[in-house]
Amino acid sequence: MVPDNLRGALVAVTLGSLVALSGIGIGGVVAAQQPSDNVPSTQLAHAPSDDPDETNDSSTPTGDEVVDRFEERIESLDSLVMTYETNTTLNGNTTITSERRMWVDYENDRVRTEWETNRTHVITVRNESGTVSYDVKNNQVNRFNVSADMAHATPVDSLVTENEITYEGRDRVDGEEAYRLMVTPTNTSASLGSVNVTVWLDTDTYFPTVATSELDDGETDFEQTTRLRNVSLNASIADDRFTIDVPDNATEPEPSLPNVTEYESLSSLREDTNRSVPSPDVPDAYTFEEGYVIADDDSHSITLHYATDDDESLTVVKHTPMEYNFSESDRYETIDVGNHTGYYTEYEYAGNTTSVVVVPCEDTTYRVSGDRSKDETVGIADSLTCE
Repeated sequence: MVPDNLRGALVAVTLGSLVALSGIGIGGVVAAQQPSDNVPSTQLAHAPSDDPDETNDSSTPTGDEVVDRFEERIESLDSLVMTYETNTTLNGNTTITSERRMWVDYENDRVRTEWETNRTHVITVRNESGTVSYDVKNNQVNRFNVSADMAHATPVDSLVTENEITYEGRDRVDGEEAYRLMVTPTNTSASLGSVNVTVWLDTDTYFPTVATSELDDGETDFEQTTRLRNVSLNASIADDRFTIDVPDNATEPEPSLPNVTEYESLSSLREDTNRSVPSPDVPDAYTFEEGYVIADDDSHSITLHYATDDDESLTVVKHTPMEYNFSESDRYETIDVGNHTGYYTEYEYAGNTTSVVVVPCEDTTYRVSGDRSKDETVGIADSLTCE
């Protein structure tokens, strides 16, 4: 399980690498969405049938067959070459566009990715020996002891693992007929918020052409559209594609990812950190499940996760003050939390309502979220001491 502030921290640090099409990676799009309104250049071929398996003639596959053929297509790939373009919007006001080319050799566990813009040119190769990433324009190289995970090698592979896939109908995408699927992550904690992913498939190859996704945890609103182009399935790829000629004078900076420590007991967490640990007044039905401490040069956070025997979740986070003006966001209601000003929002996930209370203090910010009512969540937040 990943705590909500850990996900938020990693989004902030590695936003450019979030390109998996679900909560696993390219962050998700729009609950109860209408594809004709939310996907650029996408038009409905016809109104979707009330019965997803209804077809115009006997040669058209049923909905279940479309899902099966999609899964079979992805799982049977020996190699893949493609270009994918992503447009990402964070909290409605920060948009990032990127384009990557990718070569994947599933048989030999090798992946090459090239990311090039007018400011950046980064080549990354992953194989059984590890990962090498070379920044061409800055002449910098990073090496990691991380081999290729072929189960999640591309933004597409993650779609068929630990997800529920349902057929939704047929649309036209850029003038071409496509099958529309809804992908629902099955291993995502409710504390991560609502995650929705929609994928459109080419009707001949059953390979994705467009995917949209949305993640909303009440604090971070992450939307993304991905287009896949120049796709070659099971084509031969030369061996030298999976090597990088790094100049001898390339510099190798130290990695700067946050240091994350996980704790199974609250006492161990308290003993191991020199920071003050929150002591929330949680309901008796909740017991401590796990805790996380995230630290880097510029920030620090502590996450406490509680749960009931009925799998109700409660998360308390204490972290470095955020550069985010909650009072200017229409997603938050200004409330009183004791003698302090707090902010409240809520969201739906898997049929449940999650309440979120944020309390910015002078030197820290608290965030309480869980399967409790607004008043109960505010009460827990009020039991925390502002610093």
